[in-house]
Amino acid sequence: MRARSLVTVLVVVLAMASSALAQQLTDGGIYRWNNGNWMPMEGFGARISVGPDGAPWIVNAKNEIYRWTNGRFNKTPGTALDIGVGGDGRAWIIGTDNTVYRWNGNDWDRVEGSGVAISVDPSGRPWVINASTEIYQWNGDRFIPRSGRALDIAAGSDVWIIGTDNQVYRLNGSQWMRMEGTGERIAAGANGSAWVVNRGNEIFQWTNGGFQRQPGTAMDVAANTGGQVWIIGTGQGAPGRLRRQRNP
Repeated sequence: MRARSLVTVLVVVLAMASSALAQQLTDGGIYRWNNGNWMPMEGFGARISVGPDGAPWIVNAKNEIYRWTNGRFNKTPGTALDIGVGGDGRAWIIGTDNTVYRWNGNDWDRVEGSGVAISVDPSGRPWVINASTEIYQWNGDRFIPRSGRALDIAAGSDVWIIGTDNQVYRLNGSQWMRMEGTGERIAAGANGSAWVVNRGNEIFQWTNGGFQRQPGTAMDVAANTGGQVWIIGTGQGAPGRLRRQRNP
């Protein structure tokens, strides 16, 4: 009887986690970190990632995909739930069919594997969280399972996750080390640092061995190893109110 109860609890927990991962996307203003402040940029989005050149890619609430080129957001083909850009500049997405795709310069090539959240490391290899909160890493040919479970993942010079308990963890060898703090979304930044958005939409940066509160509120955050950081603000609660422009 106890074993059945434990199984039931596990199923409920995993179902709750999968439901949280599948939440409806909502648009917010786009901001770039500039000397300790958030600078409002053109357009709106729901998910964001930033390449090695500091240029972001976004997914909006309609699941449309845009990339920053020539000083503005330009629409690309396809639709997505989440997006990640690696150190080689190539973008990967989780499509609206939950399949993984890789940008070929003109369109998206389907890759074996599925997920709900994605991040791409400096070598250009993606890490994926699937609907069962399992973690997979691309080995150059296929996705291989890694230990642990997560709601979101950030692959930089260090790999960070938001665990299913909403605690922040960092990969140490083959094990996940629990760190200070909780979150909903996470991005890997310069020098092994991380940026986190928590359940209250507060923004934190890992620095000097701990998470330090930064100004503003956000729904998503993106960073690269060069120290460039962008966020999706929380609409009216975003850092600096931004009059609505055209949706990118």
